[in-house]
Amino acid sequence: MDDEVRHYKIQQNDKYGRYLIANKDLVSGELIFTDTPFAVGPKPDTPPLCLSCYCPVENTMCSSCGWPVCSEECEKAPVHAGECAVFSTARVRFQPVEDWTASAPQLDCITPLRILLAKEKDPDRWQRELEVMETHTADRKERPTWAADQVNIADFLVDHCKLANRFDKDLVQKVCGILEVNSVEIPSRGGFSIRALYPQLAIAAHNCVPNIVHTILQNDYQVQVRAAIPIKEGDALHLCYTHSLSPTLVRRDYLAESKFFQCDCARCADPTELGTHLSTLKCSKCDNGVILASNPLDNDAPWSCSDKSCGFKTSGAAMRKMLAVVQAEIDQLDVMEPGPAAIEQREATIKKYKSVFHPRHALLLSLKHSLAQLYGRVEGYGLDELPDLLLERKAELCRLVLSTLDVITPGDTRMRGKAIQSNC
Repeated sequence: MDDEVRHYKIQQNDKYGRYLIANKDLVSGELIFTDTPFAVGPKPDTPPLCLSCYCPVENTMCSSCGWPVCSEECEKAPVHAGECAVFSTARVRFQPVEDWTASAPQLDCITPLRILLAKEKDPDRWQRELEVMETHTADRKERPTWAADQVNIADFLVDHCKLANRFDKDLVQKVCGILEVNSVEIPSRGGFSIRALYPQLAIAAHNCVPNIVHTILQNDYQVQVRAAIPIKEGDALHLCYTHSLSPTLVRRDYLAESKFFQCDCARCADPTELGTHLSTLKCSKCDNGVILASNPLDNDAPWSCSDKSCGFKTSGAAMRKMLAVVQAEIDQLDVMEPGPAAIEQREATIKKYKSVFHPRHALLLSLKHSLAQLYGRVEGYGLDELPDLLLERKAELCRLVLSTLDVITPGDTRMRGKAIQSNC
C-alpha cells in the first residue's frame, strides 16, 4: 500500500516507543494495510519439520544439504534455497534425532538465518524496517535464552556454518532479539504453528482489548490488518499480543517474559476485567463475596474477598500456582480426541471447580468454549441426538462465550467469528 493511501501514521512516545495511529476515521472491517513478511520460518523449540511447507517430518532430508524436507518439491522450493546453499557449502548437516516429535534446537537457527539472508538481499528494506526495531538486548542478556541463542544460533551460524565473513555474532543476536520481541506466531498452510516477522504489524501497540484484527493470507503469508471496530482518526491501533481468554495474571506474566513490558491497559487495571470476571474466584470462606486482586497491576499483590467483613486473603504467588495446576489439567483435556469422553471429562472438570471459580473465569470459560463446539459435532452428541436439556446447555455456553468476547475482543474479530461459526 503506497504512503499516500495508508490509513495509519507512525508515532513515537516513551510508553510505546513506535506505534500506529489511524490517520482517518475507520469503519469496522476496513482494510488498514497489507504487510509482507520479512521472513517466515520455524518458531523456537519446534519438532523437526519440513523447511518449505512446515509439515512434520521423520527422517526425510534434502539431498543437497541434509536438512529436513518432506518431498522433492519442497527440496526445490525457493524458501529453502538460502539455507540450503549455506549448509551445503559448509557441509553442516542436520543431526539425527531419537524422537521426531520432540523439540529440535537445531532448527532454532533457520528463521534468524533467513532474516540475515534477506538483509543481504534487500539491505534498504532492512535499514528502513528492521534496523529500528526494539531488541531489549540488555534484558535478554540477563536470561538463559541469551546463552542458548549464543550457542545454538550465533556460534552455530558464524563458526560452524562459516559465515564470519558475512555476519558477526552481535548482528545474529540482534536478529534473535528482533524475532523474540516482534515476530508473531502464525499457522502454516498445513495448519502447523510457525512464526513470521511483519515490519508494519510489529509497530502496532498492545492492548488486551484490541481494536484491529489481522488475517494471514495462506498463499504467500502476507497479512491483512483491518479495523475490528470503528476507530477515530488519531486513535492508536492496538493488537493483543497474548491470548485474549487468559486471566490477567497469566497475560501480564507472558507479556513481561516474552515482550519485556508490563501491561497497564484498562482491562488489566480492573480487578473484574471490565466486568467479565475472567480472573475472579469464589470465596471459600463466605457466600457473599468474590476473590479479586487488590492491585491487578502488581502481580505479587494479595487477593482478598470483596466482602470486607469476611477478611479472607491469599497471595499472588498462591494464585499463580493454583492457575498453573488447573491449566495443566485443562491442557490434558485439550489433547484428547473429539468424542464423548472429551465432552464428559470437560463437564466433570467444570463441576469439580464450580465452587472455586467464578462461572466466567477464564479457565472455566475455555472449557465451556470447547464444549460449545463439541456439542452437536461428536458421536453420540450430534445435533439431532441432543435432548432439549443439552441443546439448551449448548445455547447457554454459546451465549456466555459470546457475551464475554463482546467485551474483550469486540467487533469483527477472528475469535468471535469462530465462535459464531461453531454455532455459538
